Amino acid sequence: MSDTAGPARNHGDTRSEPRTDRRAERSKRALWQALMALLQDHDWGEINVQMICDRADVARSTFYAHFPTKQDVLDMGFAVGLAEVERHAAAAPGPLPTLHWLVGHLASVAGFQRRLQGTAAGSLIMTRFRAMTSGLMRRDLEARGQTVTNADLIFVMGGIFAATDLWLANACEEPQATLIRRLERQIKAVLG
Repeated sequence: MSDTAGPARNHGDTRSEPRTDRRAERSKRALWQALMALLQDHDWGEINVQMICDRADVARSTFYAHFPTKQDVLDMGFAVGLAEVERHAAAAPGPLPTLHWLVGHLASVAGFQRRLQGTAAGSLIMTRFRAMTSGLMRRDLEARGQTVTNADLIFVMGGIFAATDLWLANACEEPQATLIRRLERQIKAVLG
């Protein structure tokens, strides 16, 4: 009897683990989405854990089971986002797949980006986003055989973001593919 009870109990425990993991992932995703939604209407300093929990419809204990602070929710979102960016960038065409992904992504989140401009949250998010995409762009350029100094990368990424900001401000009048080709030419001219 004990031989059959043991394996059945262990099998039951194994089945409950994925369900727990799915619930945890669902809670984390809900908390991340709640934070992103709150950032559209509130500055970073105005947002507290209770606001995030209320928006996500989870208990504070659930929040603290997964995250010590709201900054940790943001950090988790960036970690997940980086993996997603790498996956999408790898599938993008051309010698600079990060550039292709970046232009498309910025066009898809233009409204969100506009709402965050000039806010502490926007500054925080864009600083992290620029650092993340700069690392990916460095990888793309080095894969092409380019030697890229930190100064080169700062200049290139500054130009890319300035050009995409202008493009978005002009309601994307220039076709996305044309903007990307122009930026590729400019990057090549800068780096040689």
